[in-house]
Amino acid sequence: MHKDIKAWTWAYLSCQRNNVHRHNKASIGTFPGQSERFSHIHLGIIGPLSLSNGGFYLLTYADRFIRWPEAIPLPNMEATTVVKAFLSRWDAIYGATSTITTDRGVE
Repeated sequence: MHKDIKAWTWAYLSCQRNNVHRHNKASIGTFPGQSERFSHIHLGIIGPLSLSNGGFYLLTYADRFIRWPEAIPLPNMEATTVVKAFLSRWDAIYGATSTITTDRGVE
């Protein structure tokens, strides 16, 4: 009976559609070229880490055009903490950026 059920599910079209036998990898995306520094940055959070300079997490960001990296220690990953750190360090020094790209992580 087990053999018959297995053969039937392999032959049944809707079972074949719902059963994934291989995973297709998405192609690597591209970003439009930038002609201005500090107009497009990539942002991410790393952690938790061991306590250093009052921070368990690191807010990392890099400019896409000139590849300028920076990191800010954070005590937590709350949205208000991240926004305050970003505005006080990046926005205050380099001005407003037009595009921010993140990995849309769960943090």
